[in-house]
Amino acid sequence: MIEEDYSDSEKEAIQKLREKIPKDLEKELYEDSYRLYLILKDQNFDIVGAENVLTKMLKWRQKVQINKIHEFKLPEVIEKYFENNSVGFAKNGAPVHYLPLGKFDNKGVIMSSKHADLERVYVKMLEDDIKILRKQKKMSKGSYPGSIYIYDMDQLTFANATDKKGIEYMIRYFKVCQDFYPGIIDTMFVINISSYFMIPLSIVKSCLSASFISLVQFHGTDGWKEELLKIIDADQLPAFLGGKRTDPDGNPLCKTFIIQGGKIDEKHYIHKSKNSLINASGVEKTTLSRASFSEIELEVKEGGSLIEWEFETKTRDIGFGLFYKEFVDGEEKITELVPLLRIDTNDYSETGVYKCERAGTYVVLFDNSYSWLRSKEIYYRIKIVNSKEMEDDTRN
Repeated sequence: MIEEDYSDSEKEAIQKLREKIPKDLEKELYEDSYRLYLILKDQNFDIVGAENVLTKMLKWRQKVQINKIHEFKLPEVIEKYFENNSVGFAKNGAPVHYLPLGKFDNKGVIMSSKHADLERVYVKMLEDDIKILRKQKKMSKGSYPGSIYIYDMDQLTFANATDKKGIEYMIRYFKVCQDFYPGIIDTMFVINISSYFMIPLSIVKSCLSASFISLVQFHGTDGWKEELLKIIDADQLPAFLGGKRTDPDGNPLCKTFIIQGGKIDEKHYIHKSKNSLINASGVEKTTLSRASFSEIELEVKEGGSLIEWEFETKTRDIGFGLFYKEFVDGEEKITELVPLLRIDTNDYSETGVYKCERAGTYVVLFDNSYSWLRSKEIYYRIKIVNSKEMEDDTRN
């Protein structure tokens, strides 16, 4: 879209937004009419709403020192394990990114990275995209084509799917994309989704706008390769994603330019390997004798609330699951929500979260019935967060 393509009212609105920008501090944003147009478009050309978005954006950009973002040196662990994610370009010239979220070592990332560094990584990625998109816009004399993101959930584990910290980081990332980079992303493909994926999805979706969620295409194990090839040439798309591109040795995983996730070496950890719950506030203890189990009933008063949990055992593993209990026609009915799994907490406390679709009785199960030799000491904290508390946390 070139200047002549804007209507008189759009030009006037763009100029009003431009006047809110300190030119000496934000020269590129000040001169980027199309990005200002995208802010207006995202707000349905409500100038007051657009000005509010711009004001928040400018404060945030100052806070993260956006003008110095490209001076940021990536920490070794980020550079080694998940920084390289550029696949190439779509047919319209848009940058394409691939992130194997299912294979990410969530706990390892959190143990070996500072929050500020993780935020800088994805902000830098978005700013790099804008530079590319600006060039494409000048070449085509048209609109930004919009970036393409491919999020691969292959090998997503229960621990990663329910990891509270991981979900919080995911929400922060998408909120940054939504609130401060409107219109920059064209499409997000989420591929190889499984039943585990539905647990974090319901939580993340509740924190995002309907218009942002509409950018996402959800796919199971089939059908997505054909969709990718509609917008990305086969010679650009890696073979494992349905294209023809390989490493020089023919490896279809393209490991020479795409990091495929994996466990992070503990030598990179900068936080304590384990903050024991034993002496933490608000923690309860239960001892399960061999071949026994314990049920903890929770009364959730409103749908949309979250159940958050954290637990550890002093030795070995313990079975954990979450269920919904109700009475139908006078008979007790139990519905499995989080599948019962044996979880090892020798190295880290297990944290997780589940969004309750309805009010009622939920049951947390700690299961030691499989162990005929050993009793288990379990330390745990369980919290119910209602929708208002959740909104307050998201704002903060």
